[in-house]
Amino acid sequence: MQLLRGEQIIFAGRPSPRASLGFFLRWGAVSMLPALIATYLWAHNDPTWLSLTDWWGISLLLVALVFVRNATYRRSLRFTVTNQRILIARGVLARTERTTAISRIQNVTIRQSLLQRMLGIGDVEFDTVGGDLTDSDFRFIGIAHPRQVAQRIEYDAHGQPSDLWDARL
Repeated sequence: MQLLRGEQIIFAGRPSPRASLGFFLRWGAVSMLPALIATYLWAHNDPTWLSLTDWWGISLLLVALVFVRNATYRRSLRFTVTNQRILIARGVLARTERTTAISRIQNVTIRQSLLQRMLGIGDVEFDTVGGDLTDSDFRFIGIAHPRQVAQRIEYDAHGQPSDLWDARL
């Protein structure tokens, strides 16, 4: 991202690793199914097409793919807030960037499921002036300390001095 004249970065981040917990639980469990089913069948002397070691190898490969997919997703998503605009960049090879001026922000909404609240993460959604349904996906997904990020943006949108913000972000 290239900064404009007089622009300063206030916040830059990616989805928190804690935001991946539900993904790992769901897809990690699904990845282990071939090995678990093969182990059950082997314990009951039922035939399988491959050896038990092969089934466990397949499951471990699937678990590795779950980790690679998640790491790629988290690296491909970058959130940036400056004193003038908000930018969301997506992609590794091909890139899509969405930006809006801070002055266009009307509402900032924080969404947290119960699990997200327990993990200290959440989503921050932005409503902009003249926004339509295509702006509804303008949000920071799975970030740590969502309330502090939202406060930073609200302060900047209303002309509050930046030294009021919590530096622990």
